[in-house]
Amino acid sequence: MSNPRQPNIIKANIPEIENIVGALPERLIIDILGLEINALLWGDQSKPPILLVHGTKDHARSWDWTIAQLIKEYCLIAVDLRGHGDSGHVPGGGYDHHDMVADMAAVMVQLEDKRRITGPFHLIGHSLGGNIVLHLAAAYPDKTRSVIAMEGLGVSQAMYDRFRAAAPGEHLRKWIDRKLAKHNRKERRFANPQEAVARLQAVHKNLKPEQARHLALHGIRQYRDGWGWKHDPLLGFHLPTMTKPEDYLYQFSGIKCPILLMRGEDSWASDPERDGRMTALNNVRLINYENAGHWLHHDAFDAFLADVQSFLREDD
Repeated sequence: MSNPRQPNIIKANIPEIENIVGALPERLIIDILGLEINALLWGDQSKPPILLVHGTKDHARSWDWTIAQLIKEYCLIAVDLRGHGDSGHVPGGGYDHHDMVADMAAVMVQLEDKRRITGPFHLIGHSLGGNIVLHLAAAYPDKTRSVIAMEGLGVSQAMYDRFRAAAPGEHLRKWIDRKLAKHNRKERRFANPQEAVARLQAVHKNLKPEQARHLALHGIRQYRDGWGWKHDPLLGFHLPTMTKPEDYLYQFSGIKCPILLMRGEDSWASDPERDGRMTALNNVRLINYENAGHWLHHDAFDAFLADVQSFLREDD
């Protein structure tokens, strides 16, 4: 699906990017009602499958370091969510997370039907991706083997109460105003790829230089008016409604498989054990990571990887 707001893309040579995995993925384009979803397939398709789902304004190549360490034991599928990476954009910005859950369900069906990749699937997601994989496991418990969700549980009761303290119509008005402003504002452009690397490093200060370079170079393309991010600029601001914790926790209570929640201690996200949300879930545990923020899988990669491997092997 084309995006009429997006300037024409031109082909350009991006600086060489290190091959973190040591192998190249097979690229799959999955058509979902006219919207192209980009999926990258790594490893032996006869091995247990893991579906990896990134967060807002990120992309599938954010998982390269994780894939490099799991590829010998698993078949790995990293997906660009709609509006992200090399997947299609939705004109007008239709990015409700329930649509993204449906997209991932369609990806799983395509993998099973056309690639003979047999489930159940391990699901790993970060932030928005964590929320998506939890919803996916709730909707399809028989297709899910385990879930790892990094800061994707949902809003706490305190956050919800602050949201509801606003005057009626306030959130809706702000959302409309911001969306209209996005349409009328010139999109961010960089003179060269190095500027994009510097921008990402400035925003995510915990990233190592090699991490920022890899993530930025996989996340940009060249347009007629300069270099820019691949993701749709209509992403990244909150919808005018918010789901009550009791409502999403009711959905998640139907998850049958083991759940591992992860959280960075330096993150803005509240501890779901301390605020009581974990009590609604079955077969769940939580790991907090010191010296790690919201991007804990980059900030504390070694500890993150060890815990992922241990958790996955418990179910193998």
